[in-house]
Amino acid sequence: MNIYVDIDNTICKTQGMDYADSTPIKENINKINKLYNEGNEINYWSARGSVSKIDFYDLTHNQLKQWGCKFHSLSVGEKPPYDLLICDKTLRIEEI
Repeated sequence: MNIYVDIDNTICKTQGMDYADSTPIKENINKINKLYNEGNEINYWSARGSVSKIDFYDLTHNQLKQWGCKFHSLSVGEKPPYDLLICDKTLRIEEI
């Protein structure tokens, strides 16, 4: 399966847009890593910088590595800002 995973407040706790001080949620990272180990393609996708136009790629990539996240790709700032995603394929992290 090709799986896209949000970052802030999904695999880490982030207050507002204070990305540098985000703290990992190990339980959720372990769930995503398990999906990776089972052969799924893991793509982290974050809206970081989509409004401010600041490039958070390096910070985010380094955080994922430090937190032990396994993944195939990372996209930052390309996700359109939204408040609610309605999709028949969407799962919440608690459902994994």
